[in-house]
Amino acid sequence: MSRIIFFALLAALAWIWFFKKPRPKGPERPVAPPPQVERVVKCAHCGLRIPEGEAVSAGDEHYCSAEHRDAAARRP
Repeated sequence: MSRIIFFALLAALAWIWFFKKPRPKGPERPVAPPPQVERVVKCAHCGLRIPEGEAVSAGDEHYCSAEHRDAAARRP
């Protein structure tokens, strides 16, 4: 009877060791940097709002295109 208990206990320990072992973690996913926020400016000629990187600047004013910049320069 003691042999049966011994082998049952041995089998239970082997079962726990085999199935409860921590699984290796896979490679971690790279974390993407947060998106860059760009300031939005208003065209001084027509009022269109565009990202500052796409705007045409003249002094302190921003324009949606070179034509609007030139038109504003011709205004009295």
